Amino acid sequence: MADNYGMMDDRPPLRVLFLHLDWGIGGAEQLMLQLAQASVVLGHSIQLWTTKCDPHHCFAPLKPNTGALHPLLHVVGQWIPPTLLIGNGVGRALCSNVRLLYLSYQVSRHIYRHRVHEPPPDVIVLDGLPTPLPFLQYFWAPTASLLFYCHFPDQLLTTAQTAAIINMETNDEQHDKNNNENTSATETRTTTVQPQMQSVRKGLYRQVMDGLENRTLPFADTIVVNSQFTRQTVLNTFSSLQQPPIGNNDSDVDVNGNSADFLPVLYPALDTTALDNATVHQDAQFLSTLPYYDPKQPPPLVSLNRYERKKNIKLLLEAILWIHNNNNNNNHNHNENTVTIPPVVIAGGYDPTNMENIEYRGELQQFVETQLPSSLQSKIWFRHSISDVERTFLLKHALAVVYTPALEHFGIVPVEAMYCETPVIAVNSGGPRETVVPGVTGFLCEPTPAAFGQAILQLLPSTSSKPLYDAKVMGQAARRHVVTRFGQERFYQQWKQYVEMAWQKGRVRQQRQQAARHLIHTLIAVADLVVTLWIMVLAVKLLQRWGVVPPTMFSIKAWHVTLWQPLIQWFSVAVANEQQEQPVAVDEEDL
Repeated sequence: MADNYGMMDDRPPLRVLFLHLDWGIGGAEQLMLQLAQASVVLGHSIQLWTTKCDPHHCFAPLKPNTGALHPLLHVVGQWIPPTLLIGNGVGRALCSNVRLLYLSYQVSRHIYRHRVHEPPPDVIVLDGLPTPLPFLQYFWAPTASLLFYCHFPDQLLTTAQTAAIINMETNDEQHDKNNNENTSATETRTTTVQPQMQSVRKGLYRQVMDGLENRTLPFADTIVVNSQFTRQTVLNTFSSLQQPPIGNNDSDVDVNGNSADFLPVLYPALDTTALDNATVHQDAQFLSTLPYYDPKQPPPLVSLNRYERKKNIKLLLEAILWIHNNNNNNNHNHNENTVTIPPVVIAGGYDPTNMENIEYRGELQQFVETQLPSSLQSKIWFRHSISDVERTFLLKHALAVVYTPALEHFGIVPVEAMYCETPVIAVNSGGPRETVVPGVTGFLCEPTPAAFGQAILQLLPSTSSKPLYDAKVMGQAARRHVVTRFGQERFYQQWKQYVEMAWQKGRVRQQRQQAARHLIHTLIAVADLVVTLWIMVLAVKLLQRWGVVPPTMFSIKAWHVTLWQPLIQWFSVAVANEQQEQPVAVDEEDL
């Protein structure tokens, strides 16, 4: 496939190095793998560097022995803890910065040690935190161009920040609609939120971490984001980013009037090969391993998210409880209008060493046991770190995928579900606004149990009527939408463009830095000469004052007599001799 995306201007393939903090199972990790695989398809040579990659908790391309990208993976710095105090998350941002700096330093050592047999990378791709960028630019990899992929500002991912934003989203939505009807919803949701810190120490700590992120981000040659929502959030969050002047050509301006190459958007693509080929594994033996599978039951509602509080998985359970309380109970005497609640499968990444995963999984289990009636408890299934085959099975056979995170940066799960012809029910904020078409490919709801419950009811048949929306028809429309907008062809072409853009900008920046270094070296040499002459003059003055040398020895007249006068005489004699030896030209007419 590399020939289909030939390098621009017959340029030889680039050497691309990827830096990622923790290659586990998540949307950011999946996207970075897509970028690496796209680079291979484009003909580039790649390396993958990380501080952690658990062989039992990573995507298939990185698994030992079988993963195609595993031979290219370098893991260093596993000894650095993710937090200062194991188990409570204290100092996670600080430790993440230290781990990334250590990882970048090890990359520089590798580049230096193998400089003879292995050329340095042309482009370094970094995501998560931009802290290593200035060190890479000036010290550790000065010949490499730097591309930073921003999933979302890290300073907005703290628990307090997320809770404040979600609270604002939930409680102030009606106020925003009434008073800001002409204001962009994205601008409303990306307004800077200052969470109330529990202590001055924590506030100072966050100021340092946030300031570090703000100051180091501009050192990237190119910054790419995953959605228009993230783009606007980045612009509102980082005051250090200055948008360059917009060009005069129409091609230099995007549909929003912004410079086209400033914070370009690269939507993630799908690994459609795995999604298309998974049907061969869905035989009777495979289905027998799924405890929730029952051909007599309706298709399940599925949640695919990591077990993290910011994913707000409990919202799905609350919506199921709302349906039970407000639909079936209200129509207890009207059985013709009752609906059958389908099974609910909550699956996603679960790390047994991650305290938040353990605690949140326990909170969900406690909610099921204490809040849901026994008739519903038997329909709730929790699955941990499922295989790719089971994941694809759920995507293809779900009645709907319920995506509960608020203000999600992009969200690859809704796109995968729609490609598998499954409708999506998601929060009406963040990335899903750019992927889900309401009423066509799914539903966008406010993050409340009632809103999600009503959306689910529109896909459920009652005992006397068909569902308001046909999930199959909606799923077919969803697949067409994804193929058109989020296909791999588009992803490869855009990634090719952005890698080359970063490489070219990096070369221009390196040339400017080289010229600046030459100028600095010249100024230092001139300053050194001036200082040397000044010291010599001072030494002569001291020698004259102490009577070591006569006062006239180094005077201007003495220099004229001893140096300049003989030099001028020698030059005059040389010129005269040259004129005498030169033959005189004779005019033929004179003869």
